Amino acid sequence: MKAAAALLALGLAVAPSVARAAPKPAAAPVAGLGCEAFMKEFPADAAGYRVSFERPLTIARGFGDMMSGIDVRVVSSDTKVDGTLKCKDDRFLRFELRATLPADAKILGDLDKFEIAALMAAFRWDRAKAETVERAMTADAGEYLRASVERGDLYNSGKVEYHQADRMDLGLIWTQADHTFVISAQSED
Repeated sequence: MKAAAALLALGLAVAPSVARAAPKPAAAPVAGLGCEAFMKEFPADAAGYRVSFERPLTIARGFGDMMSGIDVRVVSSDTKVDGTLKCKDDRFLRFELRATLPADAKILGDLDKFEIAALMAAFRWDRAKAETVERAMTADAGEYLRASVERGDLYNSGKVEYHQADRMDLGLIWTQADHTFVISAQSED
């Protein structure tokens, strides 16, 4: 009996160190976050805007390997919402949408629709879930911007971050100059 208790105590003492030494399992990729899939799904989810992804002319000097292998695409559409997609091979790195202010209600409405389409394409969410998340982020960013202005902050902004599936970050940043929406892969550093 004492031998069994001693073995159990030894096992309990060793188990935490073995658990710490074992490598953490890699986080499972989020469904639909390949760039090819995103570039196919986003225009379908933003129907009515004739959305396409185009390669811009890029001239870069002095960046060395920083931009090596990064594929940049810009959103071309029937609206004044700007968009940029960055990928490495087929791995999704970052998608950003921006509307410059002052903007009329149509442009801001188009930005909302593009944000919803991006959430649907990136996470394979249904429209109801994407709309709920987008509305919550928009309300929070607007409130934080109002509070920043009321406080008299040096830099007036409203920023909201949501972390999704331990792999992606969502951000909405409102300033008095623009509204920016970002989906970004978490770095592996």
